[in-house]
Amino acid sequence: MVKNGDTLDLGNGHMLEFVNAPNLHWPDTIFSYDRKTQVLFTCDAFGLHYCSDATYDEDLEKIAPDFRFYYECLMAPNARSVLSAMKRMDALGQVATIATGHGPLLRHNVEELTGRYRRWSQEKSKSETTVGIFYTSDYGYSDRLSQALGRGVTKTGVNVEMVDMRLAEAAEVQELVSRAQALLVGMPPSSGAKGAQAALSLILAAVDSKQAIGLFESYGGDDEPIDPLATKFQDLELKILFDPVRIKDTPSEATYQLLDETGTDLGQALNQAKKIKKIKALDADLQKALGRISSGLYIITAKKSDIKGAMLASWVSQASFKPLGFTVAVAKDRAIESLMQVGDRFVLNVLEENNYGDLMKHFLKRFPPGADRFQGVRTRPAENGSPILADALAYLECEVASRMEMSDHWLVYCVVEDGKVSDPEGMTAVHHRKVGNYY
Repeated sequence: MVKNGDTLDLGNGHMLEFVNAPNLHWPDTIFSYDRKTQVLFTCDAFGLHYCSDATYDEDLEKIAPDFRFYYECLMAPNARSVLSAMKRMDALGQVATIATGHGPLLRHNVEELTGRYRRWSQEKSKSETTVGIFYTSDYGYSDRLSQALGRGVTKTGVNVEMVDMRLAEAAEVQELVSRAQALLVGMPPSSGAKGAQAALSLILAAVDSKQAIGLFESYGGDDEPIDPLATKFQDLELKILFDPVRIKDTPSEATYQLLDETGTDLGQALNQAKKIKKIKALDADLQKALGRISSGLYIITAKKSDIKGAMLASWVSQASFKPLGFTVAVAKDRAIESLMQVGDRFVLNVLEENNYGDLMKHFLKRFPPGADRFQGVRTRPAENGSPILADALAYLECEVASRMEMSDHWLVYCVVEDGKVSDPEGMTAVHHRKVGNYY
């Protein structure tokens, strides 16, 4: 058994020093540092789901998109924990190599990539709005489901803090409940987990009616019943954020997408007042001038495994001849953003002038998390598997080649692989806005 600061002498000058790094991305994560070789073993932190013949991170450009996506999925919901762990890392001195549990070892770009973790985590932690997520590690799928929820929330710029109810100190639970605007609770086991049950009791005792609550099952076989707990929170006059998420089968990709979208909806709702204030802040003349930049109307459709998504888009522009390519701006808090990573394929459906009202109206409406966005819409599958809208003027099958980060959008550059026009005489629908600081 070791704790932060403990050492273990392996002989021949190799002395391992242990650095506590909870929630990266497991509650019991500990880094190990060998001062002789200056190698830091970091488990999941600073990793990426990327496989090639390269042992090290020589090609930063190749690994950068996967490095960021891995961070967003697994580390962003624990941004404060990332910063705490990095403070302890700083005290170690020189780190020449980071030996990760996933992907290439970091040796050539250690300073750059750790700097990105620090910068991203500082940005995530700036939000004044906080959502507390309580889960139970080593029970069912609680940790994975909570990570999906957390990722959805952090996409909207809202800060997330995750707490393992099995291991949490009473003061830690009470402190987070006292300052969080919303609480998400994964059902712990109904027996055999005294720590989780104690944390649940503390949450019930510490909440107040100004807060909001959301509950989700853990699919562990012995979940605390969700309905009696929901009733207790309702009796305390808390706002119920969404209908309890009930997991009836082994979680699939669609399940995790449901939780991601649920988190995104929650973050957007919490940001609503701030968004309205921001819209009103710009100079009226500047808003009107920017709004005079016209654009076409398009529907992006994508499918990955058993997950499908769609989005009405207007910020689309051709960007290259060789290869044929275009860019599209996708807001960070859009559900389809997770289906438009580098290497992903999708379809850009071009809407037709005087024949786009029904499609635009359908895809403009808000869909509840997990809803089928194509219900009632005529489609057929493209070669890349994504839906083609039968009533579109034209379609382009595309692959995401690269992404550039903006403040609130991703600028996605895509290479066109195939396409067809249904009516050679048809014209693209054009979108005119009156102001330029919101859609």
